Amino acid sequence: MRWTRVYLSMGSNIGNKYYYLLGGIFAISKLKKTKVTSLSKFYTTDPVGYLDQDKFLNCVIEIKTQLLPYELLRELQRIELKFKRIRKFRWGPRTLDIDIISYGNLNLNTKDLVIPHPRFKERNFVLIPLLDVIRDKSYIRSIIDYSDKSVRLEKKETLLISSCLTGKKTSYKGTANDNYIITKLLKDKFKFIETCPEVEGGLSIPRLQSERIGDRVINNQGIDVTIEFKLGADIALKKTYDNNIKLALLKGKSPSCGIDTIYDGTFKKNIISGNGITTDLLLLNGIDIIEVNKDEQ
Repeated sequence: MRWTRVYLSMGSNIGNKYYYLLGGIFAISKLKKTKVTSLSKFYTTDPVGYLDQDKFLNCVIEIKTQLLPYELLRELQRIELKFKRIRKFRWGPRTLDIDIISYGNLNLNTKDLVIPHPRFKERNFVLIPLLDVIRDKSYIRSIIDYSDKSVRLEKKETLLISSCLTGKKTSYKGTANDNYIITKLLKDKFKFIETCPEVEGGLSIPRLQSERIGDRVINNQGIDVTIEFKLGADIALKKTYDNNIKLALLKGKSPSCGIDTIYDGTFKKNIISGNGITTDLLLLNGIDIIEVNKDEQ
């Protein structure tokens, strides 16, 4: 089945807006038969329709997918629900809104889905970020209302990030866990403050594999390395204070950085519910966390 180029508009105006937008992007990158290929800059925009609400943070992404339009729509709606999207009334506030702007050259007009999006030509908060990623820029330039100043480019946000995800060889094996979204799409749009709590806590590269068991962290030789893990967690937390960071992108399933699921301490790759030591400390101090894994593209 052939790949189709699709443009998606994304917006958030509740809570940690970057958490919802980036969380949505990583969730889309995990969809079957789908690749995130380009990402716009981020823009603050005034609300439309219902004005008594916070400003929105908006972006546009380009994806290539083999999902059919209704399959893609269902998956995007599922992602919205995962991030607690509630549809109280039209144009109301939302944690995450994902709209299909175009799907290849398809024209579709049904009760549940209209492609291209029927109002995208009237919305600078779609057109301006779309201009960042779309191939044919001349047409989009021709329909942007440049007298409208309601869409403003956001300054770079600072994120805490697991250094192995950026290509640094800091994993316990002495290897990297490069993630395409981070190394190719986010690196020029955010300021990264890197952390490897295990290394910063005093452990070597490479090092013995460790897993969390209750409140302790034990390596595969039975040695307790909890002190090192807790020291690394304290250093990571200090980085968030020093840099006014509210969002972290951390390596999944790690005994330091995992969120929601980690290995169970048997060193048999069994997964259980739980967080890493650093993750627990960051969450306790109000830092939002998105799980990222190697090569999600």
